[in-house]
Amino acid sequence: MKRERTPVPQQKRQRSGGRWLSWLNLRPEESERTFLMFAFYTLSSVGILWLEVSVAALFLGEYGAESLPWIYIASAGIGTGFGFLYAWLQKWLPLRQVIVITAGLMAVPLFLFRLELHPALLGGYTIFLMRLWLEAIYVINEINTSITANQLFTIREIKRTYPLISSGILAADVLSGLSLPLLRSLIGLGNVIWLAGAMLCGGAVILLYLTQIYRQFFPDGSRRRTSNKPPDFTNRQVQGGRPASASSTGRR
Repeated sequence: MKRERTPVPQQKRQRSGGRWLSWLNLRPEESERTFLMFAFYTLSSVGILWLEVSVAALFLGEYGAESLPWIYIASAGIGTGFGFLYAWLQKWLPLRQVIVITAGLMAVPLFLFRLELHPALLGGYTIFLMRLWLEAIYVINEINTSITANQLFTIREIKRTYPLISSGILAADVLSGLSLPLLRSLIGLGNVIWLAGAMLCGGAVILLYLTQIYRQFFPDGSRRRTSNKPPDFTNRQVQGGRPASASSTGRR
């Protein structure tokens, strides 16, 4: 029987793809997960950096630099509170839903804040709340990135893949630094908040796609349901071939 030969252009693509993966210290089965995580972290980081610059300019114009220490004090409490909130959500919802919901919730308040920047509304208070929400976004984004990566990769895999994933912040620095002056001149600083929210929504969509195609890496039940399940004790045999008693099987 004649063997089917792979077309020459396809062979070249496979070889070039293999060289890129070896240069990045990745294996073929890890590449899709790694690049999707890199895309999520880059998109969300670009949105956060755009938001940071926009909110900083609005905040300094409204309150001045003397109010910044209060923001840093409040941000410490916000970070701790959202850490407890994230753990509480895992008791009631599956992990993949918690990841996607929190990623989407990062963007939703930005659209509401942008609507209230009009001077006739609560503009000053909105800027203050938006500055606090920025600190919360930092915490949520880092938690989502680390938890999703830990679920998608084993310990050996994450040693190779996470340096590439975390380099998304470097790509975001370059992209946001080059694009922000142009966006500011074209659409204005206030409207950049809309784009920042859109970038965060894009990151949430990538997380939704990841949690759907790699469902096997995420537990289906909530932590509360898992902890309420009775332990599955199996009959263990001791030396000599006799089955252990019921009381001994429950001991550790």
